[in-house]
Amino acid sequence: MSPRSKEQFEQIRADRKEAIMDAALHIFAEEGYHSASISKIAKRAKISKGLMYNYFESKHELLTTLLDELFEKISDTMQLNSAEALTDDRMISYVEKTFEIVGSDRPLWKLYFSMIAQSEVMEEAKLKAMQKVGPFLQNMLLYFQNKGCEDPMVMMRYFMATLDGAKMQYLFDEENFPMEEVKARIIQQFITD
Repeated sequence: MSPRSKEQFEQIRADRKEAIMDAALHIFAEEGYHSASISKIAKRAKISKGLMYNYFESKHELLTTLLDELFEKISDTMQLNSAEALTDDRMISYVEKTFEIVGSDRPLWKLYFSMIAQSEVMEEAKLKAMQKVGPFLQNMLLYFQNKGCEDPMVMMRYFMATLDGAKMQYLFDEENFPMEEVKARIIQQFITD
């Protein structure tokens, strides 16, 4: 048997890290962050507890890495890093992509939502979200201000809450969720009216 190449070692390391993160996401979502332990995560990832510490120093580091990955994925997919002003077309695209990203891997998003809804995780999630999507929210605030909304902050929060509620309904009851009609109403109420 020939020795492994540097690329093979890097691939093994990347695969293990992915397995650990997947195990942590499942444990955090299913059992709760507080109840999760490094031992449980290592067992689910099929590695030793000692080896796990070669990848992550703590349960908290695992959580922050998961949240970074989540908000990076959202930011990239939704193109939230753009500094250009929001237009009606970009807002419509944002609504469309919101449902696309959630529908792209429903089991994964259910786990993320279950994890983020926990009080122990929520504060950390808010910090990570603001780092990644804060500038986009500022653009959205300007968008509603430019549309002449009496209170742009309230309108932005209402829009986001409506979209979040619709995402949850879609995620947990896809068969009965009238997605196209809901998207059309959101777009009409917040963008084209």
